[in-house]
Amino acid sequence: MSAARQATVLVLEPNAAVQELIDQALRESGHRVLSTGDSLEALELVRRVRFDVFVVGDLVGHQTEALVSELRSSQPWLEVISTGDNAPFSLDDLVGGVAASVR
Repeated sequence: MSAARQATVLVLEPNAAVQELIDQALRESGHRVLSTGDSLEALELVRRVRFDVFVVGDLVGHQTEALVSELRSSQPWLEVISTGDNAPFSLDDLVGGVAASVR
């Protein structure tokens, strides 16, 4: 990752296998990644770490909107990329989206 800036990324993905794939793809692209499958842990991480990008997968009900709102109240610059709600994405698209958000 020579031209793009390294992003600090928070990944919230309840599916452990999907979380691992996302984490690996972003790390291989040079980003710093902290991952969790738990929304309460995500909130705690945001209190301690400055993130550039928040990647969020499928959460139950309207949890995603409420969580994003709470995260942005403490880090308003936070870019959000959703992989949930059956959003079609490839790992390449996700890596490209993260890179674009920190240019």
